[in-house]
Amino acid sequence: MENKKHKKPKSKFRIWWEYTLFALMYRIMRTMPLKWGYGFSSLLMRMLFRFDRTHSGRSVQHLMHAGIAADEREARALAKRSFIESGKLLPEIAKSDLLYRREKIVADAPEATLDYLLAERNPDGFEGVIMVTAHLGNWEIAGRALTEFTGRRLTTLQRPFSNPKIGDIILRHRSAPMVTLADKKFGVRPLLRALHRHEIATVLIDQHATKTEGVVCEFFGHPARVHKTPALLHLKTGVPIMPEVTTRLPGGDFRFAITTGELIRYTPTGDQERDVQAVTQMCISALEELIRRHPEQWWWAPRHWLDINRGHDAEYANWKPENRV
Repeated sequence: MENKKHKKPKSKFRIWWEYTLFALMYRIMRTMPLKWGYGFSSLLMRMLFRFDRTHSGRSVQHLMHAGIAADEREARALAKRSFIESGKLLPEIAKSDLLYRREKIVADAPEATLDYLLAERNPDGFEGVIMVTAHLGNWEIAGRALTEFTGRRLTTLQRPFSNPKIGDIILRHRSAPMVTLADKKFGVRPLLRALHRHEIATVLIDQHATKTEGVVCEFFGHPARVHKTPALLHLKTGVPIMPEVTTRLPGGDFRFAITTGELIRYTPTGDQERDVQAVTQMCISALEELIRRHPEQWWWAPRHWLDINRGHDAEYANWKPENRV
């Protein structure tokens, strides 16, 4: 059965000591050159990988479970790289307003996707796009980068931060003139309004969804419950879906690529349940393909799958793609 327990709100004391530690690290990173910040965050994440056995061990398990690593030795090396890459977010957030330049953003996208995104190259016009994305590379600057690259406004759904004081710092850097941050408590209405205005509506879908929020799909060959919001939006509006991740380019100089797949379009059959399932599977399969290109930049520690680290082994032991529920 699904775990129905809700996390208890953090105490004021915990909120303050987490915030104090984060703010201290933030100030240190902000004063450092970026490469020094990368070096410092690398040291911290190497220590975390060694001493946080829960998340490092889970990352190793998941890399082998997904078939990305052939054995435990390879999985440990890749999991450590994933920790180090994820740690780069802190210095990047701290220095984003100082280092961000439009010319540092490049596109790695199919020609047809670029033709659709860039109005001057698209004779049929831009109807808007539903962007599905993942916690890969630097997702914090993804909104600003995409709006400046395309000239299109963007609305993104977000959950409240478990530590609101840390959230205030991050949101200051996530905000941009053409980016609207919508609280998830308002449901899909902000996204529908954005699509009605022919803008970009963004949803992160690589984290575990509840039974009411998602449907079970195949993800790296295993069952995962994936958010169905993009599918519902697509079936209601007909607006195409674009899988996208913002990948960190080599060189350590704050350069990123808007990496996308082909646009997803689906003709409804009239069977709502089947259609939602099919479109959601297309979305997560497209993101899986992008993650496979840069597995070291994805965060492998969360419990993405239903057949490992969730106590669901018996329920999903004989799961097959045709058994999706």
